[in-house]
Amino acid sequence: MKALEALTEAITSISEDKKLWRYPVAASGIAGALMAISGLDSNVELVAYSPDFNAGIAVLLVLIALLIRLTVLYYPTRAFYHHKKGIPFEEPALIRESVAGGIMVLLVGIVYGIVILIVGGLMLFPAILAHYALSGTTRYVIAGLLGLPPAIFLIGIITMMIPAYIWTKDFGEGLRIIETALDNAREVFVFGALMGAVIVGIGAAAGGLVFMTSLFARGFTGALLAGLIDGLITGLASVLSAIAGAAMYRALRAWEEKRVNIDPDWLASL
Repeated sequence: MKALEALTEAITSISEDKKLWRYPVAASGIAGALMAISGLDSNVELVAYSPDFNAGIAVLLVLIALLIRLTVLYYPTRAFYHHKKGIPFEEPALIRESVAGGIMVLLVGIVYGIVILIVGGLMLFPAILAHYALSGTTRYVIAGLLGLPPAIFLIGIITMMIPAYIWTKDFGEGLRIIETALDNAREVFVFGALMGAVIVGIGAAAGGLVFMTSLFARGFTGALLAGLIDGLITGLASVLSAIAGAAMYRALRAWEEKRVNIDPDWLASL
């Protein structure tokens, strides 16, 4: 099954090459810490932290954190590209590339997001209709049953779109993956379910560790630790999601190319 193979390939690649995760995980931790000490992160509520500096410094910290996170959007997939192609790369050079690359990913992601809203709206229309047409508890049950499968399918598509763009540096490739996904609906559904479970699981682990941190660390120290822990764990989730998305994209594209490029001699023998 392509979905399970893609997730396995992602985990194997991460364990084989520290360059795939070392920077993005560390950078996410730093960004999380900066967001927390700025006072504009939800984790600060648990540790009863309120910054004692002016709003200008808080905004500056947030901007630095966001810039760091932009590089994390780009770096893992591109590092995985070099890893699979056997192309040697240095982390500092790829980090520098990831600054401009992350900004482009943000812009491309906005367009992809609009497309997904349209496609998702069409897929989820029966669930939305049921929610407003029915009443009582029934509407939630029916809407959930109708909406969950397409939502999981959309998770699979979304996880592949940005990696497809970064892998090929082709804006259209992220959009073409929607058609490819429709041709492989079962595989993409399973992939979406796997990635959803992984992301929710890692998110729950991060939330649990942040809560435990709040029990013994408060104020500035608590915010710093909570932001750092949350950033490190969510950074790992981002790396796994990006690399698994790229691996799944490669698997589906390879299948599609094999399907299109049918041996003419085999056709003649029919």
